Amino acid sequence: MAYAFHREDGVLDKRDFKAKKELYRRRRDEFRGNETAMRELEEWKARNDNFEFVVLRDGLIPPAMVGKSTDSTPYRKSDTWFSEYPLHNPPPTILSTSPHSHIIGNLASYDQRQYPPWSNPAYIPGINTPEGQGFGHTLVISRARVFNVVDPSATAHRCALLREMHAHFVAFWETERGKPLLLRRTRSAFDERNEKLERMGEGARERLKMEKPRWEGDFEQLAGVWGGLSEADFVFAFHAFPDCSVGHLHMHVFPRGGWLRRFSGKRHDWKTIPLEAILEVEREDGGKGGGEGGEGRLEGG
Repeated sequence: MAYAFHREDGVLDKRDFKAKKELYRRRRDEFRGNETAMRELEEWKARNDNFEFVVLRDGLIPPAMVGKSTDSTPYRKSDTWFSEYPLHNPPPTILSTSPHSHIIGNLASYDQRQYPPWSNPAYIPGINTPEGQGFGHTLVISRARVFNVVDPSATAHRCALLREMHAHFVAFWETERGKPLLLRRTRSAFDERNEKLERMGEGARERLKMEKPRWEGDFEQLAGVWGGLSEADFVFAFHAFPDCSVGHLHMHVFPRGGWLRRFSGKRHDWKTIPLEAILEVEREDGGKGGGEGGEGRLEGG
């Protein structure tokens, strides 16, 4: 399987590609060489709620959420936001399911302008606002308990799981229902953020009267361009532990074109490692820690 490599985007430009390979290799080796991390990984996969996690702790569900639920099943101490995803989230949030992965939309809107400092004094545009990395930012999450791309299970069998996650998105995007579903999820996150701003009071509503029409017009323009994208127009990438917020393997998918990222944050680009960089490192290293072993196939469902 070939993966497109384009120079036009900072996430994948030629100068940056080597650095991203080295970042992945360094994070992988640090994690797999950490005996404590590997022991915790075993306990996490066993869903051991009696174990005290230290290295993996920040990737798990916040302590305040243990015993609580966002849908039907309460979270356990060893859970993450994405682990056993269907147990904790309503079915409509899952856009597509394969035997090995789910496709879900990003909860945050893509538009940085919807997170102004007046809505939250802690927000500094481009520094700590939670917008996605591009219009239609989507996540493909592993159904199995795989902690991160540095987890040996992620790159086992010639990176079969990573390849499956990529293939799942591409196949879904090319179906008749794929684009409308992803656009609807993008629109929903956009509208939900505007509704939240409107609930902040009369002052916020007055500001939105001036800003919202421009945001709406930009959304429609971006949606028209986005709907015509092909596989080569997307970035498929990972944030290697500890440079991640959720301790469960997930692939970020967003447009590579600068115009479709013009209202989105770039602050995560430094840690955004393209799939091709990971595959290339695993080929070069002969599957260190399981990367190129096996037959390149995934077991079961």
